[in-house]
Amino acid sequence: MGAAVKLIQDNSLKSGTDGYAFEVRLNWYRSLPLSSVDVLKLALDGETVPLDQVRFEINGHQYALGDLPQRYEEFWFVQDSAVLRVLQPGKVATGEAHTLDAEMSLRFPYIQIGPDRFLTNITRCSDTQTAK
Repeated sequence: MGAAVKLIQDNSLKSGTDGYAFEVRLNWYRSLPLSSVDVLKLALDGETVPLDQVRFEINGHQYALGDLPQRYEEFWFVQDSAVLRVLQPGKVATGEAHTLDAEMSLRFPYIQIGPDRFLTNITRCSDTQTAK
């Protein structure tokens, strides 16, 4: 694998009426089914975001994080960004700078390391961005 990909896409923080969103990148050299993706932790300015308020958007679809384990037929392609949408209206306004923290685990279904166990990779990233 080449150089690691930064989890949080630069300059991607956007404010909206339903909350805010930012893009994340797949830190692996092969596309993966959505069932391999586990968002472990998000924070905005050091404040933990409840994961039930997060939606994962990709390929024109939006999913609650709890729905991802069943999405084994839909893929996150290496060259595509996914969007993490946080349903917290009023937390981020256009022109404001905020620090985003994200932690994501990827499970590789084709690299078995034991009975019912597969290799995983946890990526963490912190980035300060100004909302568009």
